[in-house]
Amino acid sequence: MCHRLVEKFQERLHHQTQQTVLSDDHKFKTCVYFTNWAVYDKKHFPNHLPIEYYTHIFYAFITIDPDTGNVKLSDKWCDLELPEESLLPGETVHGSLQQLYQMKKLNRTLKVIMSVGGWGTDHLFDAVVANKQKLQNFVYSSVEFVEEYGFDGIDIDWEYPKNAKQGQRFVDLLRLMRERLPPRYSLTVAAPAGNANIHNLNISDMDQYLSFWNLMCYDFAGQGWSQKTAFHSNLFGSNGDNEMNVSDIVQTYLSKGVIPSKLVVGCPMYGRVFTGVNSCKIGEAFDKQSSCDSNDIINYNEIDSFSEQHFDARKVGAYAYDSKSHRLVTYDNDQSAKIKGNFVKSKGLGGGMWWDSSGDKLASPAPATESLVVNFVDQLGGVRQLDQSENCLLYPQSKYLKNLKP
Repeated sequence: MCHRLVEKFQERLHHQTQQTVLSDDHKFKTCVYFTNWAVYDKKHFPNHLPIEYYTHIFYAFITIDPDTGNVKLSDKWCDLELPEESLLPGETVHGSLQQLYQMKKLNRTLKVIMSVGGWGTDHLFDAVVANKQKLQNFVYSSVEFVEEYGFDGIDIDWEYPKNAKQGQRFVDLLRLMRERLPPRYSLTVAAPAGNANIHNLNISDMDQYLSFWNLMCYDFAGQGWSQKTAFHSNLFGSNGDNEMNVSDIVQTYLSKGVIPSKLVVGCPMYGRVFTGVNSCKIGEAFDKQSSCDSNDIINYNEIDSFSEQHFDARKVGAYAYDSKSHRLVTYDNDQSAKIKGNFVKSKGLGGGMWWDSSGDKLASPAPATESLVVNFVDQLGGVRQLDQSENCLLYPQSKYLKNLKP
């Protein structure tokens, strides 16, 4: 099995790398978050990813011990113990992190980043930045995690600093992390889209310590907080409206001094569902009382069950309707991905990011034609236009990786 997997991957990679390289020297990043809980309900594993199309995989999530500030695994069994299929002969794989390490050996331009935090962990960051000892523990243990588990960098997903004081403490955290983290490893943040949250950040001071910014350009609208059905990840707005859109968010960060090539545009691989909707229209009323977190989100690869599907070319957003259940979903489709890819290329931005990898439309062994990342990359000019910097394979102090050859 492992020989066949390797051969298929190498065939696909060889085909992709035959594309003509554009004269533009700018190389793009394509980043995706892999969630460790996806191995359960979604049966989604690291080796399902088309790694020739990604430059960075963000492993979500590493969490924080509230008592000490040390980082720790959020699911030890999945991370370190889950029996995974080996992608290379003569090796036995234990846990998702070892399979990701094998994937780095198959594609030397694939970087794996540990993402710390996530939604609902803001209280953990609050405690860390308010205590010097916990902050030091956080920084030191994060770097130790990189060296122990074979990561290529650290991503901080603090959602969100509540005021300017916490924003300054965020700067202090990044400064200490960058000083402790060897230069070969990247340091990034998952950055907010809303103006209220952006206002609490000291963007220019943060920027000097960051390799790039992952802009979370999604969840503009949703069942739990919107007044009417709306797009949740549209590229553009309408003249005179005050609705959020990707273009305005990018411009906000640019206006604060971040150079275009450090801004990576986040895109969803899921849709936001509105229930109790009586027609397939954006801007319609819905039943707010029927909100349920487990039903408010649907993966992009599951939306085909909605019979009526539309695309707004002006705002660049897709929406679909199911008349039987009276549900409407807004999302990115393959058209959105193409246009966003062109937007990133034309603006000289850093690339694209997706949450999360379980949602894309992929067919084994080759990616499907409706894949979001494939269509996005095609508009950039193909995989030869992606960041070619090499990952790290040498972790001499690691006990976890000692059974795998570098």
